[in-house]
Amino acid sequence: MLVELIQNFISGSESTLNSVFNSMLNLVFFIERELMYIPEGTILLKSRIDFNAIYQVVFNFATYLLIIVFIAKAIKTYFLMREGDNEQNPIQLVIGMLKAVIIMICFREIYTIGVGIVEEFLNAILTIINIENTNLAQALTNNIQGGIFTVVACLVLLICWLLLICQFIMKGIELLVMRIAIPFASIGLLNSDGGVFSDYLRSFLMTAFTVVIQLALLNISIATLLTNKLIYGIAIAVVAVNTPMILGKYMVKPSGNPIHAMGNTARTMRALLPRGRH
Repeated sequence: MLVELIQNFISGSESTLNSVFNSMLNLVFFIERELMYIPEGTILLKSRIDFNAIYQVVFNFATYLLIIVFIAKAIKTYFLMREGDNEQNPIQLVIGMLKAVIIMICFREIYTIGVGIVEEFLNAILTIINIENTNLAQALTNNIQGGIFTVVACLVLLICWLLLICQFIMKGIELLVMRIAIPFASIGLLNSDGGVFSDYLRSFLMTAFTVVIQLALLNISIATLLTNKLIYGIAIAVVAVNTPMILGKYMVKPSGNPIHAMGNTARTMRALLPRGRH
């Protein structure tokens, strides 16, 4: 009964696995496409979320805030001489503002180009691992040879794959929040050290690198499963799940967290704005 129950569980995951694995990059880098996707024939009682409108609202408020911070920083540095290096050429502050404006306007196009490069790099790797048109649930079922050991092992591998899916969705939501908040992060370019913008950029790059590694390991795990090497597939899938933690020890700074980055931005702007006298 236990074997039959696990077999039914694996068979029931077929549509989810096959549909999700075909859109892994969208789950991470363009998760709004998945959130806004409406199957044909579906009737919605409420309008779907317009992330472009949300970004436009953030962009407008960030533009006003950029102007306020620019004026406040110029006054405190060059007139009140209370902050920064007042001997520095004021043109540097203007250049920082121009950089912020360019990033705020062009970031979505730059981001799309960057994701395209990551996709080409990933496809070049995955072409070496030939697992096209593979039914994942069927591949797991084929490795069940009637014994309880292989059934449980296939269930463990399926759980690892589901954990990877959850990781990709969480990364996608984090990147979505960071992309929407990029106008606020670009205000940090008014500072000579770039503020939190450098941490933002590092987070995007490291997420892309992590996803490439995880998807490559995931495909290797599937390939080993197709060759009836179930234990190897489980080990590789576990490594794929732990990839962010492994890379975090050596390459990802804690400040890359989007909430922490936005907190740094808020503290920077609060320090720039003039304080009232009591």
